[in-house]
Amino acid sequence: MSTLIAEIKPIQRVMWIDYAKFIGIVLVICAHQTTNKGWFDFISAFDIPLFFFLSGFLFSFKKFDTYSQFLKARVKQLLVPYLLLNLVAYIFWLFFFKNFDEMFVSSGRFYKSFFGIFYGNGYGDWLIHCIATWFIICLFSLENIYFLVFRKLTDNQKYIALVCFLPLCWLDRNYMPFWLPWGIDIALVGIIFYGVGNLFKTRVFQLIQLSMLKLSVISILAFAVLLFVAQRTHSDMNQHQYSNFKLFFVGAFAGITCVITLSRIIELGLGHISIFQFVAQNTLFIMAFHLFVMTIVNKFILDVFDISSKEIAANGFIGAIVVVPTVFLLIPLIYLCNRYFPVIVGKPSASKQTAILPKEQVALGRPFKGSVGM
Repeated sequence: MSTLIAEIKPIQRVMWIDYAKFIGIVLVICAHQTTNKGWFDFISAFDIPLFFFLSGFLFSFKKFDTYSQFLKARVKQLLVPYLLLNLVAYIFWLFFFKNFDEMFVSSGRFYKSFFGIFYGNGYGDWLIHCIATWFIICLFSLENIYFLVFRKLTDNQKYIALVCFLPLCWLDRNYMPFWLPWGIDIALVGIIFYGVGNLFKTRVFQLIQLSMLKLSVISILAFAVLLFVAQRTHSDMNQHQYSNFKLFFVGAFAGITCVITLSRIIELGLGHISIFQFVAQNTLFIMAFHLFVMTIVNKFILDVFDISSKEIAANGFIGAIVVVPTVFLLIPLIYLCNRYFPVIVGKPSASKQTAILPKEQVALGRPFKGSVGM
């Protein structure tokens, strides 16, 4: 236990980003736990766009001199973890979880999910063993598109190019007869949030430097807009569903603004809390395995208390009871993965992490390393 506590220790990071990632990943778990349409629509209105935005905010062209250099880094940080996490999860699913809970029952043959790893889409049963990892391969596709398209452009050209992706999103949504591999079609939508996060980085820094009072007002107003939109539209990026495309973008950016300002408020009020940092740094692992852990927690509650599975999923309070132990049970698993199998989540060995850690830390306002899951 002492070793685990030592692992979860404060490091020199920008804490409001970690708080935003922590909020985002907890909401991912909440969205997968609930069957309450209103609660799901509220979360899905902005949660995945938030991760794309943060990934873009953390990205810098200055780190890479060539595309091959960039590709090598992203293969190690995203593609390899995507494949390894899915292969491990597929084995767990095949030999245990597909008969453990109806959530993991596939309408196709057992090998459909295996081939789904290479198709890289989370709809249907293609990734039923590890559905949330669609985001990882989608982010890999998105970042490659962004790097190739935007790297040589001037600032003004980048803004124009980003706007040009909007009609591409609309055309794909309305006329593409099939789902593109590796989430490329979803990446066309996600690149809007990624690009805004990357191109308007200076504006974000200006926003978080505001006073606590101004941050609170902005957060409340953004939350009100988000709530208004979530009650009037349904969106699900994984399923490529947007009942109102314009409202989707309005709600998503309102939610992103709300989380960013709220995260900064929390940072100013609480400072660094190492357990939140630890969770925020390990979102790839959580995306891959939270459904397994959450299902076990649900089964335990069903066995101990006299309530139905439908009541657990529909009741927000009971759902929170499931989400909290799910997060805490994932922590020791994350520690074991980081210590003994770091390559699975795109990290160097423990000794190499210690050696390079000081070089990876950057001051507020300087380029950041890595993607949202790192």
